[in-house]
Parts: sequence; C-alpha cells; structure tokens
Amino acid sequence: MTEGDRAGVLLITPEPVGQRMAGPAIRTLELGRALARDGRSGPVTVVSLAGVDRSDPSVSLTAATDAAGLRQRVRTAAVVVIQGDVLGLHPWLADEPLPIVVDAYDPFHLEQLEQARPLGETGRRAVVRDCVRSLNAQLSRADLVLCASGRQRSLWLGHLAALGRVNPLTYDLAPDLSRLVAVVPFGIPEVPAPPRDRGVLRRTFPAISDEDVVLIWGGGVYEWFDPVVLVRAVARVLPDQPDVRLVFLGTRHPVAGVRTATDAARDAARETGTLDRAVFFHDGWVPYDERGHWLAAADVGVSTHKDHVETEFSFRTRLLDYLWCGLPVISTGGDDLAEHIAGHGAGTTVAADDQEGLADALLRAVGDQAWRARAGDAAATLGHSYAWDRVAVPLADFCADPARSPDLLLDPVDRLQLGLDRPAGSFSVLSRLRAGWREGGAELIARRLRARVRRPR
Repeated sequence: MTEGDRAGVLLITPEPVGQRMAGPAIRTLELGRALARDGRSGPVTVVSLAGVDRSDPSVSLTAATDAAGLRQRVRTAAVVVIQGDVLGLHPWLADEPLPIVVDAYDPFHLEQLEQARPLGETGRRAVVRDCVRSLNAQLSRADLVLCASGRQRSLWLGHLAALGRVNPLTYDLAPDLSRLVAVVPFGIPEVPAPPRDRGVLRRTFPAISDEDVVLIWGGGVYEWFDPVVLVRAVARVLPDQPDVRLVFLGTRHPVAGVRTATDAARDAARETGTLDRAVFFHDGWVPYDERGHWLAAADVGVSTHKDHVETEFSFRTRLLDYLWCGLPVISTGGDDLAEHIAGHGAGTTVAADDQEGLADALLRAVGDQAWRARAGDAAATLGHSYAWDRVAVPLADFCADPARSPDLLLDPVDRLQLGLDRPAGSFSVLSRLRAGWREGGAELIARRLRARVRRPR
C-alpha cells in the first residue's frame, strides 16, 4: 500500500470500550466522534485492545486483540492517535511511516508514585521506571503530543526537551512549538445534560429525599485522592445541616483488576456514624450514557485530593461532568481546572487536608441556595467552552492535514547531530522484558503486563 492509499484516522485505546468506561476509553471515543463531526479527516475508527461492547452511529468501533489485526488497520490509516502504553504493547508502531499523535493527557508516571505503594519499594521503583520508559518511547516517536492544559504542556515540553525533541527543526516549524505539543482538554458532550430527577438517586438510596442537599463524587476513588477528609467534613457539618448527603458513584472500576481506594472512606463513614445515613456508596460503576442522570439529580459536585505532584499536573475530568450538569463545584485546589472553575465563580476550592476549611465550604453550599444557583449557572456557562467539538480543534486541524515531524525523518547521522541518539523504536518488547527480568523476575513482568491494560486514569 502506498502513502496515497491511506485514509482516515485510527484512534487506539488499551482500555475496553463499552457501556461502562473510565477516562481513557471515554476520551478516545469522544475525540473520535468530534473528528467524525468535523469531517475533514475522512473515516474515523476507534480500536480497543481490550474489547468493544457498544456501537456508535458516527465512528467505527472495533477490537484488535492481536498484532496482526491491528497492523492491518494501521496500514490503511492516514494518521494514528494512541494513548496509555499502546506503543509499549505494540512497539512496531514506531516504525510505521505515518504520523502518530500521542495523547498524553494523563501523566500516569506521576499517578504511579502513589498507586504503586502497595508493591513495596522495589516494585514501586520498577513500575515508575517502566512508566518513564514507556513515556520516553512515545514522546521520542510522537509527531504531535496532546495534553490537557497549559500546565501539562510545560511538563511535556520539558520531557521532550530532555529527549532532544525541542530542536531547530521542530522550532523552525513553529517557534511556539505548537506543531509539537497541542492543548486538547477533556471535554463535555455537545447535547444538553438530562433534566433533574431526584428519583434516580432515591431508587438506589431510599434514605435520600427531595429536600436533602446531595453532594456527589462522580468518578473513581484512587490513592492520590482524599475521600476521608470529605467524609469527616460531612460528619462535622451534619449537626448544623442535617439534610446534607454525600454519594460516591465510582466504587468499582470498569476494568477488572484496577484497584479503587474506597475502603478508607467507608471506614471513616462507619467511624463517624454517617455510613448509609448521610454518606452512601454506589456499588459499581455507573454506565457512561447514564451518568448525566445521576449527576443532574445532585446539588453539588465534590472532589478532594492530597497535596501531591500528581495534583499539580492533573486535569480532573470528573469536574467537567459537573459543569455539564450545571453543578457548583467544591474541590481541593492546586490543579488547573479547579482553580479555573473557582476563578469563574462556578465553585470554590479549599487547601489540601483542611478539614475545617472544607466544612466551612460545605456549610455555605448546603445552607445557601442562592449561592448554589449562582455557581450552578456559572458552571453551566463555563462548561460550554469545553464542548468536545471546540476542544478537539487542534487535533482535527492536524488530522485534516497530517504531517511527520521533520526531526523524525532524519537519517541516523543527522539524528545524532541533533542529540536524538536513541531511535524512536528502540524500546523493544525484548529489551523491556530483559530489564524487567533483572529487576524482579517473572512476577514483576506479569504484574507489568497486567498493569498496562488495567492502569487507571
């Protein structure tokens, strides 16, 4: 097949695409839909390496559980968009002669600083090191890197500079390096949020009434979050505001084997006497197409986290769903999106581990209906700026006229002159297996293979 025979965009995610999805699969599907609506890049196909259990009228959805099937699809596409550890699972992609977009909206190496603690120090070091190797391979090969915010853009520009990718060729192509790194935030649906229906919550939690003020935690609970401080703050305000209720929606990840950290939150609710009285845990994971009904039935969206470097470069995608549903937001500060929301009057932020400050924010939110209305209107207005078709424009522009990054087309001698001394495809499966064997033997290799397809985002 010649280069002129290639057409369309292929988006590849390592996670399953089905009724229940976490961030990576959601983002892949929604970016694919946005590209299809844009129409300039030709047919759009979304491929899952873990299986597909849904259909879609605007994009082709398919599973590719073996390399042969994936190779066939890659070799008919004009541009490929990858995320997670797709390149680590299929290193031959680095040698394919077509533009590859690396979606790096999730700095998963920073997440693993907390997520890998249960593995012990040796295992933790190995997992974080493996994540960095994966990112090195991807950024060494990327013709375009996507990130979720300006702060993330700075992170990835530093990483790319260390790999030699910030060089005269990429600079002369665009001195602001916009042809190397583009900001494409997570988005919200183009359709309006569902109408408010408290019955959605009451059917699962009969103790919740129409008069209650419901705080909702809309996503998974992972090690870098801090649900305990939220539970304790709810217990603290309950005597003054007996109508406050807190609901956690994401207690079991849709990808089998991915841990959630809800036990500590349950223990805190049990200890404070609020479990199943003021604090409730939904058993499982709400289907993606139904999440709007659950969120719209609540009054305030909440998210609390610890003071980690992960926070500094995170982009809390659950907050966007709160905006979509017109919910005022109460969140720990420190990340781009939470500060942006607070700056637009759509919510408020508190310091990490500040139980008293969080309780004060909850008291105001629960007791001041006028504040909830103002902040909710501001949230809905701000949400429009994050519509998928709007945030996806830089990707749509690239896919409409895809091109290789000029520094990746150099011969080996010229690559060395630029400081690109490591070929983009040199992180082979064999080399990574050898390194894993030296670090931890067969057990570590097996754990890494499981983690690559189950790593939460």
